[in-house]
Amino acid sequence: MTHEDVVTSVEFSPDGARILAASGKTARVWDAATGKPLTESMKHDATVGSARFSPDGMRIVTASEDRTARVWDAITGKPLTEPMKHEYYGVS
Repeated sequence: MTHEDVVTSVEFSPDGARILAASGKTARVWDAATGKPLTESMKHDATVGSARFSPDGMRIVTASEDRTARVWDAITGKPLTEPMKHEYYGVS
């Protein structure tokens, strides 16, 4: 696994087989055993501060400093929603 920027969020999928990592303006799913990418980069226009799997591991939600959140397919990395705008970006 390699990243071009600081990693801001990382977690295992519910089944432990995949790793979701956010770095710079992107998030990506990696194979936990091999470290190889499983999806294309899920891109925002600014730093992705948070990325999480849904409880069933089938979706991902990302939140970015571009003041949007998005929902993605966790298998393909394709967007499932349009960007959802929000007024404030903060990580807790």
